[in-house]
Amino acid sequence: MSDLYDAIGSIAAAAHAAGDKIDENIRPEDNGYAAHGLDVFHKSKYIRFAADEHEPRFTVSSPYTFIGALRNGYTDAELAARVDVDLSTLSAEHRRQVVTAALEPELRKATTQYEEFTNAFQQELVTATPKLVRIDHGDEQLWNGFVVRDHLYPYDEEFSVADYRRVVSRVYELQVQARQLAHETVDVLEQTSSDDPSSQKPNDRANEQAMTPGFQ
Repeated sequence: MSDLYDAIGSIAAAAHAAGDKIDENIRPEDNGYAAHGLDVFHKSKYIRFAADEHEPRFTVSSPYTFIGALRNGYTDAELAARVDVDLSTLSAEHRRQVVTAALEPELRKATTQYEEFTNAFQQELVTATPKLVRIDHGDEQLWNGFVVRDHLYPYDEEFSVADYRRVVSRVYELQVQARQLAHETVDVLEQTSSDDPSSQKPNDRANEQAMTPGFQ
């Protein structure tokens, strides 16, 4: 366990040296599906470093959810009209559930263009080193965005700030490129900003599922 804490300390030191903001330490006891690691903001974009259970490495992930992007395209009044509910009367959790339900029609439309997006991704970003992993929503597995993932090896004696910067930059750049491609490809995203949602920590990781073969 001491090696793990040393590795987390090395990541924290590298993040500090790189000018990134460390948001919080992550522990498995905080959440059933979390791993030991750190949450970091790099150029205002959220990135998680999670210890790999079976390999001496950390998975570096940066998510982008369509629900987050779509939410910014509506006022509370517009969303309330969709579901015929006064959002101000709801608890934070119930409000989130209602808003998500109100945006599901957009996710259904986005899902029909998933193949179009993957084709464009393979043509334009196929040389990218990090992987793009699909985020699904609900029992119907509606397409709700993606996670960019790479790996970092802070256990290595040669690990340095340069290693941290290289991996984080790759994840950041692919997330920016894939996000822009999604907004160019998926009709329901065309009128929304491609910047804001990725700077926020996702609220629901339980719906993250693996992508189809070829994107793994």
